[in-house]
Amino acid sequence: MKTSIILTVLLVLAGCGYSHRDGELIGQPKKVIHATPLICPDYIEADISLGVLRNGVGSMSTQDVWIVIDSQQEKFLKSRVESGKLVKIRYDEWRVAPCKDGDKIALEVSDAE
Repeated sequence: MKTSIILTVLLVLAGCGYSHRDGELIGQPKKVIHATPLICPDYIEADISLGVLRNGVGSMSTQDVWIVIDSQQEKFLKSRVESGKLVKIRYDEWRVAPCKDGDKIALEVSDAE
């Protein structure tokens, strides 16, 4: 019994914290949504396409990443969705994010140069 409790505690602790910090990606924002989970607090997510075709039409949807953003970043990304411009995002990635679909939390959002 004690062994199973210790293993459970160790598994829970192993899932806490970040699996990756200060990640960076460049992509094209496709949409911004407000998620309203049943039990957890509401949050805002952005769908960022990493498979951008530079001189073509559209993108490869298999290369999409969902990133949790705040309300200021939402305004910025919504304007980039309309214009189709690329953005650069710095983010931290949680090991386990039980209340959010995306495990990547945006730290900084800017235009890609």
